[in-house]
Amino acid sequence: LGIILMAFVEYPGFPLTNLPTPLRDCLQGGLATVYLINTILAVLATFKAAERGQSSLLWAAKTFSVGGLAFDQLTQLPTLKEVEEIENRKGARAIKNKR
Repeated sequence: LGIILMAFVEYPGFPLTNLPTPLRDCLQGGLATVYLINTILAVLATFKAAERGQSSLLWAAKTFSVGGLAFDQLTQLPTLKEVEEIENRKGARAIKNKR
């Protein structure tokens, strides 16, 4: 929130918003780059979430706002196919051994 404030709000006398234009432009460019990458990851997350039986909208929003951390959490979840394979194994320890 602080970087967004520094990049887009100009209020003279307040140290966070009283920045030179070149620095403000750099912050805006950095935010654009970060959210472009997050947007791409959010699109990928919608497909990965469907493979795992999760809410696509939830994971897209989470990945857009948090980024790679959320995408990594999603990809660590087992897919429906993996869960089915584990459940079809014989023995009570099959699920415990996967984790």
